[in-house]
Amino acid sequence: MEINLWTVIFTILNVVILYIYLRKKLFNPVTDFMHNRTITIENNIKTSVSKKKEAEKLKEEYEIKLKELNDEGRKIVEEYKLKAQNLHDEMVENAKKEADFIRQKAREDARLEVEKAQDEIKRQIVTLSLLAAAKAIERELDEEKHHALIKEFINKVGA
Repeated sequence: MEINLWTVIFTILNVVILYIYLRKKLFNPVTDFMHNRTITIENNIKTSVSKKKEAEKLKEEYEIKLKELNDEGRKIVEEYKLKAQNLHDEMVENAKKEADFIRQKAREDARLEVEKAQDEIKRQIVTLSLLAAAKAIERELDEEKHHALIKEFINKVGA
C-alpha cells in the first residue's frame, strides 16, 4: 500500500477546511446558542431567587400588618367595651339618683301630708275645744282669751 502524498495533503487540507467551515457555520452558532441559553437560565434563576426573596419580604410585611390590624381591632373592641361599661355605670348611677330623688320627694310629700293632717287635727281640736270650753264656761270668756287657752292646751298636749 502506497500512500500518495498529494492525497494525504488534500485530505488534511479538506479536513482543515471542513473544520473551519463547520466551526464558523455550526460550532460557533451552537456555542453562542448554548452560551446565551446558559445566561438566560442563570438570569431566570437570579430573577426567581430575587422574586422569592421579595415575596417572602412582602409576606412578612403583610403578616406584621395583619398582626397590627388584629391588635388594633382588639384595642377597638376593648375601647368599646369600656365605653359600654362606662355608659352602663352612668345609666345605673343616673337611675339610682333618680330613684333617690323620687324617694326623697315621696318622703317630703309624706312629711307635708303629715303636717297637713296635724294642722287639720289641731284645727279640729281647737274647734272641739272651743265648743267644749264654750259649754263649760258658758260663754264667760271672750273669744280672744278662749283661743289663747286653746293654743296653750294644744302646746302642752304636744299636738
